[in-house]
Amino acid sequence: MDDFQPKEVENTDYKYLVMKYLKFWYLYVAGLVGCLGLAFLYLQISTPEYPIEATILINSNKSSDFSQNAVYSELETYQSVKLVENESEVLQSVSLMKQAIQELDLNVSYFVKDNLFRNKEIFGPQVPIKVVLDRYDSAAFFDEDLLTEFKVHVQGPESFLLEDEEENVSTHQFGEELAFPFGEFNIELLRELEEYPSTVIINFNNPYSLAGRYSNKLDVLIVNKFASVVRLGFTDPVPQKGMLVLNKLIEAYNREAMLNKNQTAKNTIDFINKQLDSVTNDLREIEAMVEEYKTENKITELSSDALQYAERFNQGKEQLAEYSIQLDVLNSIEEYLSVQEDDFQIIPGSLNIPDPSLSASIDQFNELQRDRERMVRTTQPGNPLILEKNQQLRSARQNILENIKSIKSSVEIARNNLLARTTEVEIQSGKVPEIERKLLEINRQQAIKQDHYQYLVKKREEASMSLAATTVSNSRIIDPAMAGSKPSKPNKLLVIGFAFFAGLGGSLGLVFVYYQLNTKIKVKRDVTSRTNISILGEISHHDEKVPIAISKGVRTPVAEQFRLIRTNLQFALPNKDKKIILVTSSTSGEGKTFFSLNLGVSMSLADKKVVVLEFDLRKPLLLEYLGMETKRGISDYLLNDSLTIADLVVKNERLPAGLDLIGCGTLPDDPSELMLLPKVGYFIDKLQETYDVIIIDSAPVGQVSDAFSLSRFSDITTYIMRYNFSEAHAISFLNEQKRERKLKNPFIVLNDAKTKMSYGYDYYQKGDIKKKKREVYKKMAKKV
Repeated sequence: MDDFQPKEVENTDYKYLVMKYLKFWYLYVAGLVGCLGLAFLYLQISTPEYPIEATILINSNKSSDFSQNAVYSELETYQSVKLVENESEVLQSVSLMKQAIQELDLNVSYFVKDNLFRNKEIFGPQVPIKVVLDRYDSAAFFDEDLLTEFKVHVQGPESFLLEDEEENVSTHQFGEELAFPFGEFNIELLRELEEYPSTVIINFNNPYSLAGRYSNKLDVLIVNKFASVVRLGFTDPVPQKGMLVLNKLIEAYNREAMLNKNQTAKNTIDFINKQLDSVTNDLREIEAMVEEYKTENKITELSSDALQYAERFNQGKEQLAEYSIQLDVLNSIEEYLSVQEDDFQIIPGSLNIPDPSLSASIDQFNELQRDRERMVRTTQPGNPLILEKNQQLRSARQNILENIKSIKSSVEIARNNLLARTTEVEIQSGKVPEIERKLLEINRQQAIKQDHYQYLVKKREEASMSLAATTVSNSRIIDPAMAGSKPSKPNKLLVIGFAFFAGLGGSLGLVFVYYQLNTKIKVKRDVTSRTNISILGEISHHDEKVPIAISKGVRTPVAEQFRLIRTNLQFALPNKDKKIILVTSSTSGEGKTFFSLNLGVSMSLADKKVVVLEFDLRKPLLLEYLGMETKRGISDYLLNDSLTIADLVVKNERLPAGLDLIGCGTLPDDPSELMLLPKVGYFIDKLQETYDVIIIDSAPVGQVSDAFSLSRFSDITTYIMRYNFSEAHAISFLNEQKRERKLKNPFIVLNDAKTKMSYGYDYYQKGDIKKKKREVYKKMAKKV
């Protein structure tokens, strides 16, 4: 067994684990009681909140809002593409919630006392009084010292007491005007109360923070990724008020969405009206020129030749008119964009765009502008998202302008070619009177302006119809706001369950940490699982101040345990009549001296001649333990050849006659060197001639090497370990000393056991023997 390595316990001893942790049952009870008490207090303090939910369908399809009506099937230009994710963010915006709250007039909240720890908010018919605000300054709420909570003590149908947060009380009449830093108001009594006085708490809400609180509580959940159904929900202490807020929020959202959709059509109508004013003026001027020219030249109809040339001119005229319209549209758009700097406006989308790529660029620009307007209503202009959107709009506008220049160039080339061909026709028509040719030119200009005018009128009508058609809301309510019948916060079962597991788990955790951090030996199993060295016995805790725990006739648990150890020593050394027992430990305070003295008493009671040697030459305690002093001892004997063993022996009347003591003597300067003197062996041999048992009380082997020097003379080494005092790593140290054979025949004795032995307790004579033991201790104490 010299190469012993502690084996891991393969099978878990569940009974041991349970008993190990049940030792701290009082801690678990305290933890459960404390946490459950805190949970009860939390439930008393927390205000119950009811769940409120509503479900709406967002019109997020890309088809036009007017496509269901055949009259408006071609007006998809004004349709605003809705993404459900974007709309959910809009619904959670603080500005939208602020609009809803302002319309509901929730500037004042009313409370009554609910219990010792909390107030209960009342609303609607439950409120016996009403605060009428004549002036409300929301900016005053930024003052941290502002008093906004008051107690109204209704004294009767005519008067009340007003108490502020600083407990200042004043008397007022109902309807009396009251002035405070945040505004002016009066209080009206809505209904007679059953008893007077009665107290109502009023709280003036900060409109900025109130909207933020509701917005933060609001949860917007997209029900299905394949659908555009959104569920709105939050919790509120007053379910009636919560339902009103949620329904008003949906109403405000639909109103804002319709305003946004109508903005494009309104901008288009304004643009077309400006263009119509210009075209109308030009058309009137041309008509006046025709009238004046015909009057001067007395023209009524064209000749047949002129009619032939006119047909050819008309063919070119239609193409020139189309080119002119295109150029006018492009010039109008170019001018419209050029005058804009950072004040972006939506480009009218109903004009005839000659190029598909330009039309796509304009649609992209308008879509970016609509997104920017949506974001500006919910965020600040300096937001990085707004700045990024501005940059995208500038880039899109520049692309449109460059595209317009390219298209204008192409149109002008085509128009010039057509004009060249028209010029050839004009040369061929030289026979046509100058008057007729000039008239044709005037008529051509008139026709171009007429077509332009008709085109603008048509587009204005379309925009007007789209504006009238966009009164359909952006969402459809599937389920209006409804409140639950039971509070969802706080969840009593969850709170109590959490408190239960926190109390029990926290206590178990503390015990677990205690066992993990506490490296001391706590139970016998801590020793047996780490070493194969036999345990000679256990000694229970000895509360008596008298150092001798065993005497003749005493059958206490400690006395019986020393008798058991004495018997085990006989089995450990069955073939030796004379025994040398070395007593040591890993550190001081583990009970070596107590064990040595009482083991000596136990041996002497068995008719053995015993001597106990105080061989701890550094910190001797044996004789001091018994209240004795001696000037000569072991150190004096080893250094002085004139002394004999008989000069060292000390007797004590309290000890049995067969037990002698030899003290340390004068404390030497070099105890380690003294232990190595040959005279030590001679000293032990001489003692064996007289004594049957020699008990050596040595210094701790974990601190000094004295015990190693004495081990060569011993037959057996008893290593004392004390429960809840000795460190567990001392067992590894003892294993190492055994492997290296530095300690001869080691055995372990476990000291200061807190629990009584389960066997033999009925034989300890709790009655007469206990009384006799007290008498013996009392007698020995008097001798001391």
